[in-house]
Amino acid sequence: MKEVKILEEANVDEKNKYEESIKAFADKLEERIDYLKGKASDVETSAKESYHKKIDQLKEKKEEFLRQYENIKETSEGKWEEIKGEVSLKVDKIKGETETAYTGIRSGFSYLFDKFKN
Repeated sequence: MKEVKILEEANVDEKNKYEESIKAFADKLEERIDYLKGKASDVETSAKESYHKKIDQLKEKKEEFLRQYENIKETSEGKWEEIKGEVSLKVDKIKGETETAYTGIRSGFSYLFDKFKN
């Protein structure tokens, strides 16, 4: 799955572009969640539970992203200038957490698949 650097490309100074980047990242995260759900069906029951827990955590992060998206959409241009730094830090933190979680889950699947092949 191709990694996307959506938020790095967004200009925090431009509210609409930043909104779009957050929405696009949430959409990409949904794709990743669907991908992981598909892979989870190939794993033993005990491992499935662990992966589904992690998938649920990713869903929570996606919802956090969407809440930030909604907050930004409802923010006036004037207020945006006041809060854009704070919002950017929150979004970057959530993005980092989701990237770390996704990479860890994906690596875990690769490890398990290699074990099942042997």
